[in-house]
Amino acid sequence: MNSELNNSDNSRGAFNAMSHDLYGQVLKYFKNGDKVLNLGCGAQCNLEKLLKLTKSNISITSIDIVDLPMSKYVDTFIHTDVEKEFDINQKFDVVCFFELLEHIDKTDILIRNCVRHMKDDGLLVFSFPNLASIHGRIELLLGFQPHILEVSNEYSNFGTGIFGKINNATGKAIHHIRGLTCRAVKELVEYNNITVRSMIGWEARTGKLLSKFPQIAPVAIFICKKNV
Repeated sequence: MNSELNNSDNSRGAFNAMSHDLYGQVLKYFKNGDKVLNLGCGAQCNLEKLLKLTKSNISITSIDIVDLPMSKYVDTFIHTDVEKEFDINQKFDVVCFFELLEHIDKTDILIRNCVRHMKDDGLLVFSFPNLASIHGRIELLLGFQPHILEVSNEYSNFGTGIFGKINNATGKAIHHIRGLTCRAVKELVEYNNITVRSMIGWEARTGKLLSKFPQIAPVAIFICKKNV
């Protein structure tokens, strides 16, 4: 692993733990035999593991800014920056990223990289923490900094009060630099020639309770198609 990229700088979230249950919400969109491109796969490659264990003949290409050791669940690993334009000369049935958008500056380049690698009938599947969640609305109403949007690269919980302590007891920075709402992200992808076909709400503690209310769920999942 690249020694310059480690847990202390977190490399835009590459070492954050990801919930298997979150991936479970979208498992049905991955089919046997699909070619999958996962941007910002992270150090644990949990999506890749889940797909390999539940789908047959699925091929996975994974990308991350961290130069990771090859996982047995990844068919091809590419070490690159998703905020820079790239072309790997392949088209995929499903292009996906999870909990990545909030970590980066050049969001339009990320989306265009996805569009470039989608088959015409392919899917774009992604998730992000929702600034307009019921949690975030309560925090703002009470005058607290929303716990998902940090003001420091060194300590996560400045201004978050009890909400920060509940959600991140250690105060370790998770490097969220953008606050995202469903409305704004929908307009972002539409600007880049993508149509949102469905949205799913998710919350780590309650699972599917908010699945039909993504606009107020802590995590929003988008299922999108390319405009052709």
